[in-house]
Amino acid sequence: MRSLFSKNHSVFFLWTGQGISSIGSIVYSMALSWYVINETKSPFVMGTVLLVGLLPRIVFSIISGVFGDRISKKKFILSIDLLRFIITFVWGVSLFYHSFNIVEVYIYTFVLSLIDAVFNPIYNAILPEVANTDNLSRLVSINQMVFKIASILAPTFAGIAIIKLQFNQFIILNSITFLIAALFTLPIKYENKNQTIQKKASPFDHLKSGLKYFWGNKIIFWSVVLISFANIAVVSYNVNLVNMIQNDLNLSANVYGVVLTFYSAGSFLINLLLSVYKIKKFRGYIYLTSLCVAGLLYTTVFFVKTPFLLYIIFFLVGSSFTITSYISTLILYELSLEEYRSRVLGIASISTFLSPVGFLVWGIVGDVMKSSSAIGLAGCIIMLIAFFGFTTSIKEY
Repeated sequence: MRSLFSKNHSVFFLWTGQGISSIGSIVYSMALSWYVINETKSPFVMGTVLLVGLLPRIVFSIISGVFGDRISKKKFILSIDLLRFIITFVWGVSLFYHSFNIVEVYIYTFVLSLIDAVFNPIYNAILPEVANTDNLSRLVSINQMVFKIASILAPTFAGIAIIKLQFNQFIILNSITFLIAALFTLPIKYENKNQTIQKKASPFDHLKSGLKYFWGNKIIFWSVVLISFANIAVVSYNVNLVNMIQNDLNLSANVYGVVLTFYSAGSFLINLLLSVYKIKKFRGYIYLTSLCVAGLLYTTVFFVKTPFLLYIIFFLVGSSFTITSYISTLILYELSLEEYRSRVLGIASISTFLSPVGFLVWGIVGDVMKSSSAIGLAGCIIMLIAFFGFTTSIKEY
């Protein structure tokens, strides 16, 4: 880790800025989930809010990948962070003058999600260029560690702060973190190596060649496809966990925060190990096995009666999903040529393509059965997807 920072301080600024904004976003999203459930008492409404939040990613992730290989990624990231600051700050201030409005939540969720859709592929594409390293395995694990640190810090704070703060204060706090991220982006040293070459082709041809490249690499293709279908089931906990804690188990927001902290702690521990010990063999099999184990752990949620068991289960779930995510990201970095990387990452972002369907489905399921049963059912689906993965070329990685 030290050698990575010593080579190029730009990666430190990039990770610090985006890590801080990630903390703000996690705190805000937790507050949003809690307030929506508290106001509506409906997992279905929670699911529709999450649905609206992911719809823009279906189209705009691909578009951002196309333009990310043609323009300055640094200017792109800086502009997006400033835009997110302005929008969230204005919304937060406006809520001082009127009460919580679910329609307004839908509108702003859609707009902010659209902005995130064009931001994420560009960030992931600029990272290996700014880091200036050939050790992609360590880069992936440290990058995930940075955001897992944010995931550990944010939920416990949010669980306590939900009791003390108003919703608009969470939004303003989130806006300030975007401004801080923009300031940390300014000193980054970056030169777009592919900019001149990529501008010679039209955006349509650029997209077409990216899709052809993606289709031609079957390991990349199957990795994204499996994650896409798994996301239908994985998002069950996004929709149903808060309702399970709040209404089924009658526990406080603090417990909700601690559960997510344990999830992130398990993820952080695995990333820490992966930054030291590189997985060199049987990575495809490990990818599929970790996905299967995560699904199995989901099924045990049905039997949970105490917060302690919930903490342990989600610690292990976070550990398992992190292995899957680590190898999936490593596939994209190692097997994608640099001139195609933004487009491949943009296409891969559509692993969220079926997530909106999942939000809607699990919102409905959560309204007709116990939330713990809905999460357990999702675990069975995740295991079936992992079993199918053993029949594809992903096991060759």
